[in-house]
Amino acid sequence: MKTYRVTGPICVMLKEESSYVPRSLPKGAIVSLKEMSLDFIRHLIADWNGKNTLLFARELLMNAERVSEGER
Repeated sequence: MKTYRVTGPICVMLKEESSYVPRSLPKGAIVSLKEMSLDFIRHLIADWNGKNTLLFARELLMNAERVSEGER
């Protein structure tokens, strides 16, 4: 699983109960990608604090940096 640290706010859709709600990931948040397709228009499925989120690849590329296992 690839892991990223948020360097600027990222808008996501967070799964809460049976639906997704809009949220913003704060700077410093750690997300782990479950499905990855960095083609700038598709959404990614990621884990944030044990919750499923949907986010756009472009947001991740512009507002996050890759981290290694030891940097978490």
